[in-house]
Amino acid sequence: MMGNYTGTMDGAGWVLMILFWVTLIVAIAWMIMGMVTQSRRPDTAATARILACDSPTGMLKARLARGEIDIATYTELNTTINTVR
Repeated sequence: MMGNYTGTMDGAGWVLMILFWVTLIVAIAWMIMGMVTQSRRPDTAATARILACDSPTGMLKARLARGEIDIATYTELNTTINTVR
């Protein structure tokens, strides 16, 4: 005979199951909200690059900041740019 089957999950099992499902639902909602609001936020790195590269001097400063050129080259090119203007 099978006997009286009442299940094997006690109070702690129910609490853990509810905690699992609440965590899963909150994580899914958090990911969806992140994807929805991500497109509305401006990309600050791209915006900074665009603003820095608006002028030849800005491009030169950006190259110096990235380490592509040294200070002597920066000074030489900056004086050339200012002379041509």
